Amino acid sequence: MLWLFRSLLVLFIYTGLSIYIGFRLFAFGKLLRPSLKHRFFWPIYALLTYSFILIVLFRLDRIMVIRITAMYWPAFFAYLFLFIFLFDFIALILFIFRKITFRRTFRLMPVGSGAALCLTVLLLLYGSFHARDIRTISYQLSFSAGNTGEKLRIVLVSDLHIGPTVGKKWTARIVDRINNASPDLVCMAGDIFDSGLEGIIDREAIATELRRINAPLGVYACPGNHDTNRRTRSLEEIAHFLLDSGVTLLLDELVQIKTEKTLIIMAGRRDARPIGMDSRRLTLEELTTPVTGILENPADAPGKDVERSLKPLVILLEHQPLELPQAAELGIDLVLSGHTHGGQFFPGNLFTRAIFKNYGAVDYGHWQTGNTQAVISSGAGVWGPPIRIGTNSEIVLLEILF
Repeated sequence: MLWLFRSLLVLFIYTGLSIYIGFRLFAFGKLLRPSLKHRFFWPIYALLTYSFILIVLFRLDRIMVIRITAMYWPAFFAYLFLFIFLFDFIALILFIFRKITFRRTFRLMPVGSGAALCLTVLLLLYGSFHARDIRTISYQLSFSAGNTGEKLRIVLVSDLHIGPTVGKKWTARIVDRINNASPDLVCMAGDIFDSGLEGIIDREAIATELRRINAPLGVYACPGNHDTNRRTRSLEEIAHFLLDSGVTLLLDELVQIKTEKTLIIMAGRRDARPIGMDSRRLTLEELTTPVTGILENPADAPGKDVERSLKPLVILLEHQPLELPQAAELGIDLVLSGHTHGGQFFPGNLFTRAIFKNYGAVDYGHWQTGNTQAVISSGAGVWGPPIRIGTNSEIVLLEILF
């Protein structure tokens, strides 16, 4: 019952803020067109305000206008509220210090609402173009593992969210970025799809793009919370699709990857909170038990070309960076994560930063404690509003020196 109470409280607060914004927009509309009637404005405004709820309840995402509206509305609402509140606050301060009269204060409010609306639209236009500009972010990391002097190039890509928004063209730009980085190994840290395979319009086109990834040591992935199949409550179909696309999905599994003289142990975890699916998964201790044996007896590691006296590099693919301190305690060398989107657009980054700080981690960038390092990407795609403000769509190039 607690979740129901919280949901109703959030809905109540959201409705109150929506009414506040609605009256400000209505006042601005009357300033432009005095004949604006309630019967036209408020029903349309209510439809926009609750468009995301209509999609969830009645599966109206197939109607293009409603789907696009629902995607953009959260960002539109957030920025419009911030700008309107700022203008109203300035007007109130001017009134308190007797710079303007009480009547003048109310006359300025519609003007402030109009300015807030224009600024919001311009900001969202910028965010829409910026989200499609995929960057390459580089980190140079060193580890006391493997063969001294050997180098390795790993590309981390997360949160593609392939589906109705991130389609073939967007996916092609991501793949081009990956190949331009000339990686030896590619790691996908979850949320490859937006709502499982069901949201993909052209599966074969997406599979063709993923097959273009060029990485001599392979492409490995772990699932994210959006990589779900609610109908079958299984990841089997997704795993088969990815394997056919040249990507190996690791579901609480370990694989051993051999370079010329170094052994890499790659571990991939199931997600901690998959949407609509069972969240049971192995603990980090259970997953890494075989690793402990190899670390204690490197000579037992298979592979003729591997220098068996050297410590292998242990990499963990973990969609959500929730257990980084625990990974450090278990001696994992490198954790690769995503999920946070870096907040995707301001002020979301303030919330994600606070949330993951509470877990002893970070929501974006490089993290290190002792001999364990982690890199958290803001993702190459988007979820919800197809915009980025204050964050980048990115792939991450890790230049590793042993």
